[in-house]
Amino acid sequence: MRHPSTWQAYRFIRKNRFIKKRNIMKMLVGLSIDKTTAIYSLIVGGYVFAAIFIFNDYLQIFKDEFVFIERTAEERFWLILTIVPLRYIFQSFRHPGILFTSSFYQLGMLPHALNKIGFLCIAEKWLKQLLIYSVISAVVILLTPLNTVLVLTYFGLFWCIELFMTIPQWKLFQANFVIKLAILLTVMLLNVLGTITNQSQLVSIIVFSIVIISNILLFKKMYSGINWGRVTEVNDYLVWSMPMVARATKVKFKRQRRYNLFQNRSSRKRPFRYTEASIHKRLWIQHIRENIELIVKVVGTLFIALVMLNFVHHFVVLIGIAISIHVYTTFMASLFVDRFQSGIVQVLPWDVGGYQKTVKQWVFYGAIPLLIPTIIFAIIHFQWWSPIFILLVIVTAVFNYTIKMGNAAAILDKKLGALKVKDVLSFLMLGFIVLCEYDPSFALISMGILLVVIYRSRRKHKL
Repeated sequence: MRHPSTWQAYRFIRKNRFIKKRNIMKMLVGLSIDKTTAIYSLIVGGYVFAAIFIFNDYLQIFKDEFVFIERTAEERFWLILTIVPLRYIFQSFRHPGILFTSSFYQLGMLPHALNKIGFLCIAEKWLKQLLIYSVISAVVILLTPLNTVLVLTYFGLFWCIELFMTIPQWKLFQANFVIKLAILLTVMLLNVLGTITNQSQLVSIIVFSIVIISNILLFKKMYSGINWGRVTEVNDYLVWSMPMVARATKVKFKRQRRYNLFQNRSSRKRPFRYTEASIHKRLWIQHIRENIELIVKVVGTLFIALVMLNFVHHFVVLIGIAISIHVYTTFMASLFVDRFQSGIVQVLPWDVGGYQKTVKQWVFYGAIPLLIPTIIFAIIHFQWWSPIFILLVIVTAVFNYTIKMGNAAAILDKKLGALKVKDVLSFLMLGFIVLCEYDPSFALISMGILLVVIYRSRRKHKL
C-alpha cells in the first residue's frame, strides 16, 4: 500500500484547517454585516483608497523628519542589529517559534519523520514572513521619501534575524525559566555596555556570531529533549484563537493549561504540610498561575520601558522609575484584593495578615527584573551616589507597597477612609526620585525615612 508523502499529508492538514477557519469567518461576516453595512463599508474603502494618494502628498511636509529618521537609522544600524534578537528571546517565554501543532505531531506517529514535518513548518513560517516584510517595505517605499536601499536593507535584516533566531527560540522555549531570564538579561546588558562605550558594532558582531554558532550546534539536536505536550498545547491555542470571533461572540478563547511554570518545582514532590503558611503559599501559587499572562505583560512592559528610556534622557529614566514603582505596587495590591474575590478563597475565612506575609516573596521576585536596569542606570549616572540612590528606590518601593497593601486590607474590611498623610508621603517619595536629577543629595532622605520606619516598627513591637 502506497502512503502519501510528508508534503501531501502536511498540505492536507493545512488545507482543511484553512477551510474550517474560512467557514467560521464566513459565518462571522454573515452575522455581523448586512447589505446596508456592506454598502457603507465599500464607501469607506473608497475614501481610504483615495486618502492614500492624499496622504502621500501630505507626507512631503514632514520631509525633514524623514531625513532625521533616515540619518538615525544609518547611525544606529549596529545597535538595532543587537536589539532585534531580544524580541525572539522574549517570545521564547511563551511561544516555541515553530507552529508544530498536535495534528502535525500525530503525523510523526505515522510513517512520517518529525524533522521533515518541522522543516515544512519552518519553511512556511519563513515564506510568510518574507511576504509580510515585502509588502510592508513596498508600502514604506511608495508612501515615504525614505531611501529605498535603506528600507530594503532593514527589512532584509529583520527577515534574516527571523531566519537565524528560529532554532534558538525553539530550544529556548524548552529551557528553564532561569536560563531564559539569564540570557535575556545578558543580551540587554551587552546592549547597554555597547551603547555606553560606543562599541555597538563590536557587540553586534559578537551577538550575531553567537547566534550563528548556536544554530550550527543546535541543528542536529533540534528535536531532542522536546516537551511535545507543552509545544502542541501552546501552538494549538495560537492557531485556533481568533480575536475577531472572540470579540463578536463575546467568548474568550482560553488555553488549556496542562503544563505550567510551577509544574516541575521540587516542592510539589515533597509531602504537603497542612500549616497556615503552606496553605497560603499554595493558594498564591495557584492565583499567580491563573494570572501569569497578565503579570508577565505588566512586569515585561515596565522592564522594557526602563531599558528603552535609557536611550532617551536621564530625567525621563527617573520619571520612568517613579512611575514603575507606582504601577507595580498598585498592580500587586489589586492582585492581592482579587485573591479574595475569586476561587475557593471566596468561601473560606480570611486571614489577611497571613496572606500579606506569604505574598511578599512573590512581590520581591516580580520586582527583580525592574531592579536590574535601575541599578545599572544608577551606577552609570550617579556613580558614587548610586548606593544611596538605590536605597532611595528600594525604600520608596517598600513604603509604597506597604501603604497600598494597607489600603487593600482596608478595602477588604470595608474600612477604607479618606486620604491619609501616609498616602501623600508615598507620592512625595516618588517625587524625590525625580529630583535626584538636579541634586543627588535628595537620595539622603531615604536614610532618614528608613531610620524613622525602623524606630516606629521597634516601638510598635515593644508595645
